[in-house]
Amino acid sequence: MNKKFSTLLCAGLLVSAFTLNAQTPAQAEHIDALTSISGVGAAAVPYFESATPKGMFQLKANDKVLIVENDKYKLVAPSDLTDVESSLWCISITETESQGKNPIFDFINKKTGAILAFDTETSNVGSSFGGWAFSSTWTKSSYEKDPTKGGLRPDKELFTYIDSDYAYILFGEGDEVKAKKVMASDAEDKTGDAQDALKFTVWNAGTYVLSANEINAYLKNNKDVLNFHLDANADVNPFSASQIEAKVADGVTADGKNFVYVVKKDEKDKKTYLKVDTAANGVGIEFLKFGWSDTNVEKYADALTVTGDADDISQQHKFLFTYRPSADSLFIQVKEARVRDTQKPTAERGYWKDATKVKYGSNYHDIYCDGKQAADANSDADQLFVKLQNYTVADRIVTIGTKAINTQISFGINGCVASNNKTSLDEGLYIIKNDKGQVLAAPIHLNDNNAANEAQWITLDEQDPMHMPAYQWVVTKVYTADKAKATSPVKFVNREFPELYANSVQLTLNEDGDIIGTAVGTTIDKVLNKATFTRITDKNILGDKKLGYRYIPTDSLLVNKYVFNYLNPFTDSYWMANGADKDSVNYVKETASRYMLEEGSTAGYGYGYGKDKDTPEGKALARLGIARLERTNYVVKTVDGAKSLVEAYGEKYSMGVNNYKVTPYVVDTFFFKENNHYNAKHFYAIVESAPKWVASDGKVIYAYEVKNDKGEVVKYVNAQGQDVSVSNYKWAGAIIQSASAEFDKATHKVGTADDGKSAVLKVQILNETRTSAFTVEADKTPLYRRFNNAVIGEKADDAADSLIFVEKIRQEYLMDEWNPNLTSETVDYAGIWNRDKAKGKLVFNIDTAWVNRGKGYIKPQYLISVDRQDQDLNIVTHPCTEAGPHIKPDGTPTTDPYECVHATHKTLGFTYGKYLVSFGDSAMINDMEAPYMDIKGGYTRVGFVRAVKVGDSLVVLTNGFEKVEPAKIDTAEIFANYKATKCERFIVDLTGDNHKNVTWSFRYVNPLEAAKAYIEGGEGEGVNNEFLFESNIYEKTGYKSTNATVAGVSTDGKATKGFQEAQSGSIAPEYAAWLKMQNGCLVLTRGDSKFDAAKTGSDGALIFNAVRPTEKDDMVTSNDEVSVEGVSVVATNGAVTIQGAAGKSVVITNILGKVVAETILTSDNATIAVPAGIVAVAVDGEEAVKVVVK
Repeated sequence: MNKKFSTLLCAGLLVSAFTLNAQTPAQAEHIDALTSISGVGAAAVPYFESATPKGMFQLKANDKVLIVENDKYKLVAPSDLTDVESSLWCISITETESQGKNPIFDFINKKTGAILAFDTETSNVGSSFGGWAFSSTWTKSSYEKDPTKGGLRPDKELFTYIDSDYAYILFGEGDEVKAKKVMASDAEDKTGDAQDALKFTVWNAGTYVLSANEINAYLKNNKDVLNFHLDANADVNPFSASQIEAKVADGVTADGKNFVYVVKKDEKDKKTYLKVDTAANGVGIEFLKFGWSDTNVEKYADALTVTGDADDISQQHKFLFTYRPSADSLFIQVKEARVRDTQKPTAERGYWKDATKVKYGSNYHDIYCDGKQAADANSDADQLFVKLQNYTVADRIVTIGTKAINTQISFGINGCVASNNKTSLDEGLYIIKNDKGQVLAAPIHLNDNNAANEAQWITLDEQDPMHMPAYQWVVTKVYTADKAKATSPVKFVNREFPELYANSVQLTLNEDGDIIGTAVGTTIDKVLNKATFTRITDKNILGDKKLGYRYIPTDSLLVNKYVFNYLNPFTDSYWMANGADKDSVNYVKETASRYMLEEGSTAGYGYGYGKDKDTPEGKALARLGIARLERTNYVVKTVDGAKSLVEAYGEKYSMGVNNYKVTPYVVDTFFFKENNHYNAKHFYAIVESAPKWVASDGKVIYAYEVKNDKGEVVKYVNAQGQDVSVSNYKWAGAIIQSASAEFDKATHKVGTADDGKSAVLKVQILNETRTSAFTVEADKTPLYRRFNNAVIGEKADDAADSLIFVEKIRQEYLMDEWNPNLTSETVDYAGIWNRDKAKGKLVFNIDTAWVNRGKGYIKPQYLISVDRQDQDLNIVTHPCTEAGPHIKPDGTPTTDPYECVHATHKTLGFTYGKYLVSFGDSAMINDMEAPYMDIKGGYTRVGFVRAVKVGDSLVVLTNGFEKVEPAKIDTAEIFANYKATKCERFIVDLTGDNHKNVTWSFRYVNPLEAAKAYIEGGEGEGVNNEFLFESNIYEKTGYKSTNATVAGVSTDGKATKGFQEAQSGSIAPEYAAWLKMQNGCLVLTRGDSKFDAAKTGSDGALIFNAVRPTEKDDMVTSNDEVSVEGVSVVATNGAVTIQGAAGKSVVITNILGKVVAETILTSDNATIAVPAGIVAVAVDGEEAVKVVVK
């Protein structure tokens, strides 16, 4: 400000900014707010001396200043400013040859640290488009050359380029400032749509009287102290040595710009007030000291009370803070002080209470005025400035007096990056803990999807927040400009319940480096003092859209059954279980019941749900690599699918609704929401879900599907079973409806009642503080025998093995069918009879078909064979997969993809043998006739077919290939022939969890006993490993076959060819085909054979044990002796005998090609010890032959 203007202001300020009321000794002087002083002395800035000018400025348009408020840009009159900081901007200038050769101006807001920028045509603070064309000149030299054309030009538009053709230019709309997209040429020429753009001028900010709120905001950014250049060193400066706080005085509001009290910030009740004391430094010239009045002490109890008495020093506790923010220059004046006449000798100066009162006066006294104001003759305000005084040549003290040039007081502001203790967080996903180790979370009992939400500090109890979105917080910065990031306020949003958020939390560091913040007043409503913020960086957590809720892939649901382990402090062996006999209620018991889960619907939820990718939430998710969450609900059903878990009488859960058809009951669907994590297992709260439907007018209903026995939706009902229509509604996903405390209005969850001896599953309301939790895990009880138990001599690596199968009741053995009355000239049957009938030929080869892949670990599928003659590697051709025409290697065309130059040729070995199969598919093709049924329309027979196993396919030999010697089989020729003759059905794909008619599984009769026996090595003894020979299923569900002909299922369930893909009944079906005896003939049970009956032997199904061969046992239809043109190879127990090969070398390899013996024979009758199994014997000069060693 120039001196001439200042003097005129002093003389002409006749309108009082203070209002002086009539005074009485007992009445305090009341002073109105000094809002008319806001911006006094502001002036346009004529030029800058550098491209990064010091200080802060205002951008003025239409006599209003540009501010940032609630993430929007606005224009506000200086007199209406409640926060001066929001109107201050730091400026940097970049000279560039691009963008019209204009210099580029960046404006950084002091309050927020945000750079002036926009993302779209709104008034919202953005970050994408900043860097503004403004004044084409700005330097001091250009101004001095021609003040009318150079320097910083006033009344100029602000525009920024979007691309080479378009720009954003600023327009006013009400009190908001918005970006408008215009042609770049119009912005440059101020034509077209750009003509009415706002015109801005850079101003210094002028002078402002600060309110208590503003003072404290500035202090907070400077560790609650003031800065004094060359501070006092001979006494204590209360403004810089103590953490202080402004407090309202004379009934003025916290936003009122007037005199304030100064108190000690660290005091709990803040009743110690700063004052200008009556004591002084020195005995000659007296310099008034500062002191504190503790109003809790009786001596100072009335220190602030206006009495009018001689010793009334109440006004000496009041201070006026006048601020020039552009230069961070602060002036402090006390309202009143007492000064003795220092011209008199000390003894004659009298008492301080009788000293002359120096008063500020009733009118505003400009800080640049000298002497008294003409408008207020009683004013001595120019003598009441807080100042530094040289007490001696080297010593300085703080006192009051006329404003001194050497006194420079500030808030410590360094441009638009305050020298303060503000901090921020990197954007990301966080776990937040307080200093007690508690986690900030949205606990299950207080939160739903209908706006009943509350955050709490939670003490973890066997919980892992990494798995729980309700315990995670998405943190984004409010300001993203480079210069603002380090101290930007942050926004916290709960990942599962985004209704819990804090839009702008400014974090700071205390002296110990602890993070301090507060979300009080937000929907989080929590203090974050000394909080620990742990950022989640695991991409598996960030990218898991199913996180927090149990999700089970559809194919797993088809083949698995599930058990629910109950979490409790006593034992790990409590499980959800059905009631006994006719009791339909569910309990917690020591023995688990198995359940089928039916998939419901999948819907999104949580942070970003319903927001497209261009919204702030969508952009944050993409930027931070955080997945949009979704969850699936399920129906819990009995293993046969007949009944579902529902709410029942007495607030209990039971298996009570049959096939959705019983009304008015509704089948309950459940979310499995993670609640605990213990011993590496996830435990879930089982929470009822509500199907939400929304009309175009926003009306919401909850409508549940009612299905018929075919699974078709026939109608919708509400929770009370009343019919509702959804014709005018749109499906909005399943939600957690209500955390209400009223039972009939609340969402329910599965709980346990432990107030009696029977731990029944209880219907609990969601807001019950105790939440029961269960695992939802695939039943791992061994349902099927797997032959890999090394404890009893089996091969742990699932390698091929040899076994004998003996039936439980009559102790009969599986073998070739020997009874001529049960045989056929065209079919090689399997049979069952006593040991003697087999003439020692009882041993079967067993190979894995589907064990170590998919769900094979639950239901292993095996190939059973005899007469094995495995062959060396052959050339296998895979046809060209491109569209024709095809070209042969010689360049001639062909229609056969096998002949194409792009066909691939690989060498692949095969195993040759006679394989035990079900003749179900043959029976269906042949009208249920013999020889594939025992009698027409009777039972499906089982027997052996010649086949080769190539890779993951079993190729049943037909079309004459069954008569070819194994050594001469060409698999490429077979594949080509089958394709040409449309016999691909004889190529059986062995992959997948679906059962095949060429594979066998061994269904345990007593799974629990079998599991125990496996561990203890008791398999093979007693009943522990008893099993049924399981073949295929008749119905997809594994239920009882119906009379209707369904694709792949014969009438009355007499034969089946199975299914191409895994079905819900593929594993552990209730009804299936098992080996049984029918009139002495070995056949398969029909589709009405139930496992629960079969395993007791009452259904005709045969129960078997597997035993290991002895030295006396031979292979079924084995080939003991093989002649090789004069050389004879004979398999014996643990050895092979080679005759007629003296002097020749011999190499013996096992089925895997590993050499097990190699020698030169010294006699024509040599016996060589080798391991049991199939071995290949290669005699020098002869073809290798294969034999089976016992």
